[in-house]
Amino acid sequence: MKRVFARECVQKMEPAFSFPNRSEDRGMVNLRDNENPFGGEEKRYPDNMTTRLAECYLRALDIIENRENNVSPLGTENVLLTRGASDALDLIFRAFFEPARDRIITTPPNFKLFDELATVYAIENTKVDLLGDRFNQLDVHALCAQGAKGVILCDPNNPMGSSLDHDNVVRLLKTFEGIVVIDEAYVEYAERESFRHLIMDYDNLIVVRSMSKALGMAGLRLGALLAQETLIKILLKVRLPFALPRPVLLAAEKELSKPQKLQSQIQQFIQERERFASLLRNCPGIDDVFSFSGFITVKAKKEIAERLLQSGFDVLPNPMGVRGYIRISVGSPDITDRVLQILKTQ
Repeated sequence: MKRVFARECVQKMEPAFSFPNRSEDRGMVNLRDNENPFGGEEKRYPDNMTTRLAECYLRALDIIENRENNVSPLGTENVLLTRGASDALDLIFRAFFEPARDRIITTPPNFKLFDELATVYAIENTKVDLLGDRFNQLDVHALCAQGAKGVILCDPNNPMGSSLDHDNVVRLLKTFEGIVVIDEAYVEYAERESFRHLIMDYDNLIVVRSMSKALGMAGLRLGALLAQETLIKILLKVRLPFALPRPVLLAAEKELSKPQKLQSQIQQFIQERERFASLLRNCPGIDDVFSFSGFITVKAKKEIAERLLQSGFDVLPNPMGVRGYIRISVGSPDITDRVLQILKTQ
């Protein structure tokens, strides 16, 4: 029997804007959407379901991950495109967690938006810290013992730049009774497969993805929710209508139609990140380096951050409240060299 995760009110709700496509796509004259026929180029509402872009996105992911001969079983029914990954997380809270009743678990250090959404939606937030010197181990027993409705994970981790032990995550999926959300905003930079490939095996798994990071489309503000169709249908109920503007859809489709180019850009980034991380390990005052994500986090005294800030490099000390660390974005090679020159100067 399939488990029911949606809030009761959402289960009963009939969405007001459930249009699967435009009237014109069905050979009809559109007298439904109250558009101004005398308007300009953007007088028509965009596609409400964004199926074409979802197909393009899945196809691009398979090529970027070198899975052309072993494509993912996910279809467009398993994808909901969103206004960035942040919007995806907001939809999850709206659809599944009952204010002032349900409880989630976060695993500090974690992306602070998880905590902010819990506060805004009046969801109790229990914290179970990550374990291990590399911030890569889950306390699965503690996570399952809390009686929570959901666990929100960030892998690769922001702000630490670490990655969770794969077996820990699978054990959690097998034993946790509620929803497991994995924010994979930076996964294209990681040296592991996305957990999206486990979606058809676990009805409680929701994967959040971003097109702002590795895919290089930050200005378009696009993200995606990946899950079994039952969960996607629930999420569609709470999404606002016509959520993605037509120019955004067209621009994203153009970018995603060149997956080999995107793959090359990702590899360039990884190469520069690894060069930067390797050289940082030899810099005085740097005690540890985490480089599994779309940035580098270093353990260092605050004087290191102060020196970089005073030199005009806007790094992030104490990222997400984690004291004693600095999060540094990866720049072009010349920027890397300038940062290293400052750090090597005593």
